[in-house]
Amino acid sequence: MIEFIGAGKKGKELRDQFKAAPFGWEQDVIDGALLVMLVAGNLRATNNGQPVQPSLPQNQIGVASFYLDVPPLDVKHRLELKALFQKAGITTQNGKESEAAAEFVRRLLALAALAGGPAPQPEIPDTFAVRALQQISGNAQLHEIHLQKDDLSAKLASWKKYADGIAKRWPAWERLLTFQTFATGLPEAASCSTSITAIITGRTLLAEPDPVPELTKQLTAALRVAVGTLQDNLAAAFKTGDAKLAASHVWNELSDDQRMTLINDHQLTPPPKAAIGSDDEILVALRARSVTDRHNLLDAMPQRYARALEEAGRLANPAAVRIMLSSAIVNNLAELEQWLDRVRQQVEAQLKNGPVIL
Repeated sequence: MIEFIGAGKKGKELRDQFKAAPFGWEQDVIDGALLVMLVAGNLRATNNGQPVQPSLPQNQIGVASFYLDVPPLDVKHRLELKALFQKAGITTQNGKESEAAAEFVRRLLALAALAGGPAPQPEIPDTFAVRALQQISGNAQLHEIHLQKDDLSAKLASWKKYADGIAKRWPAWERLLTFQTFATGLPEAASCSTSITAIITGRTLLAEPDPVPELTKQLTAALRVAVGTLQDNLAAAFKTGDAKLAASHVWNELSDDQRMTLINDHQLTPPPKAAIGSDDEILVALRARSVTDRHNLLDAMPQRYARALEEAGRLANPAAVRIMLSSAIVNNLAELEQWLDRVRQQVEAQLKNGPVIL
């Protein structure tokens, strides 16, 4: 059978050859012989050009191609391969070195995929030589892995170091980008953005020392100051608005229910002051209301209170009409007197029709 296989034969060819005279073997005998020689390392097999394991299912023997394999490794070399496979967490059983080798190559390629990626991660390592090992099987594969064992061991250690480093640092990197987004518009964000861009361009996520903690510290410090200042200013704006309401005779003429309705309708209840002491707390506060949202809320407070007072005036005196006073640029006292005269005339004209709201 070995001589007939020569440079390679299909399983069907082998069956046809040895079923016929002068051999007359049963198909199960032929298949069994092929599987025994596969396990022993005398043969290797492929299916559609891809290596197959010695535990080839019998229903695939006919379509598989069989080749003479190189001589088996000696005991010393097999022990060295077992030690290499153990570094990848693979326990090798005697006689199943080929299965362990195939698993070793798969794990090495999987590790390479984790050892690099999109910037700022390092480039994914070159796996051409490792993938070439998948194109051979049996003793030939074991011999080639043994020849490259030192290089493969180095790749295994290096790729594991990179993969572990990426896994450890990636969450902090994504968190930094989140803080960068929230810090848009702050003076400190510009210098941090330059550093972040440099990390991305240089793919230096794994640089030593790690640049991410310091950048995160700078952004969170700036955000903490910005949010703290806005919270103080917002509290002051609500206090000023409340004082304006309390000083208005129109507001005081309303019932408690009417005032509460206006407070709710115009959102005049100050939001609770968010905790911003830790990075987690500042992140929670920003996700609830960003710096931009806080600025917009602060800017909206005078208008909210003005609308509440206007509606209070209508409730207190339904016949009252709001007058929009004309705008003007006043350069001196004479121009001021002229503007006051125009406003007086405007108000007096409206008063003939009923009360007004200014």
